[in-house]
Amino acid sequence: MIPLPLWLSALLLTGALCASPALAQEIAEETPDDAQTGAVSAATSVDAGGAEIPVERYPTDGEAVLLWFPSEHGLLDGHRQQALALQAAGVEVWLADPFAGHFLPEAASSFDEMPIETVGDLIEAAHAEDERAVFVFGNDRALPWLLTGLYHWQEEHPEAEHLAGLIMMSPYLHTGVDTDEAEMQPIVGVTNLPIYIIQPILSPQFQHLGLIRSTLSDGGSSVGARLLPELRDRFFFRPDAMEAELLAREIFHQELVYGMDLLRRLPAARTAAASDDLDLSVNTPTGGDVQLDTLDEPVTAPELVRPDLAGEEHRLEDYRGEVVLINFWASWCPPCVHEMPSMQLLEDELREQGFRILAVNLGEDEETIRDFIENEVQTEFTILLDPDQESLNDWRAMAYPTSYVVDREGNLRYYLFGAIEWTEPGVVDQMRELLEEDYEAPEGDD
Repeated sequence: MIPLPLWLSALLLTGALCASPALAQEIAEETPDDAQTGAVSAATSVDAGGAEIPVERYPTDGEAVLLWFPSEHGLLDGHRQQALALQAAGVEVWLADPFAGHFLPEAASSFDEMPIETVGDLIEAAHAEDERAVFVFGNDRALPWLLTGLYHWQEEHPEAEHLAGLIMMSPYLHTGVDTDEAEMQPIVGVTNLPIYIIQPILSPQFQHLGLIRSTLSDGGSSVGARLLPELRDRFFFRPDAMEAELLAREIFHQELVYGMDLLRRLPAARTAAASDDLDLSVNTPTGGDVQLDTLDEPVTAPELVRPDLAGEEHRLEDYRGEVVLINFWASWCPPCVHEMPSMQLLEDELREQGFRILAVNLGEDEETIRDFIENEVQTEFTILLDPDQESLNDWRAMAYPTSYVVDREGNLRYYLFGAIEWTEPGVVDQMRELLEEDYEAPEGDD
């Protein structure tokens, strides 16, 4: 796999503006202490996308409205806590629930069925109240659908000035297709908006930040980015939040206000970029495939050198002659946890034929991993440690979990972005076929 560069110059806005790396401390000083216990929201519904979309409103007399679209996880109490804090800071928030409005499950695949007109209709409804500027927020796998909706809104409202900008967090904008370089959804290259990206570093999407910024810039967007160290995706509502994440969620609303302040300085009126005959249909990857994907041509696996829980160093090259499943995972990832028992069963079944698993944990400390293995899944396959996520320099983990299968010759043969039941007959057959391939050990090998 060819590594992607980690563009760490992410505090620069390409185009019209440069951002300071510091948080807006003056905002923190002005935010009331009772931000988490502000006024009760007002529930309403908006006719959008041909349906009645439930909206929780947090009204203020401020100069802007933040229209918040949920990710595949739906609306949770963590969203409401941030809305209350923003309300106390003078920002009106609309928490929209298109899943409920369109009678769709809270899942990434639902965005493929969700009418994109929902986005533009909600923008117009938020602006119609008192003609205030509208900012839009979205995160994770909602972004391809959201960008497509914004693009069509631009086409219908050329030169409109009331959409002030888009704030994205951990944007999941690649297609999931395995190529030399991560492939962006087509909509990214024709998006023309003022955009502010908030990106936790302990996230599989961090590695794509540079490509996302450059592709958006090619479409005409002015793009700024803010890196959040020591934080994972969804830190502001995840139930297993670490101490740093609990502290960060208390001031996350300040980051949103800061981003809005930067965006409001940019020209809001943007004309939709020409898409010509480009297919802009949304196809949000879900990771729900029930088979492994095959590389068109086998390629030499990248180097992998990591210690295990006992401190012993493991080198992938030392496993030459065996079929190796490389699995990148984290204990906070439910799909990772779900697939681990079946991974163990697969190794138990095929170990004598020469099958091994190297499960590389990304971003967690040894104590957390030991506690997880001892109390949650009780696996016996080899766990390798990568607390600083250095493996991502050579391996592209596009989602948690991400898996690669290396043949006896040391070549990558299969891959999967997402979880799977590893005891599926088709998957077992794929592993057996690799194990049955002829292998001649190089001279000098024992």
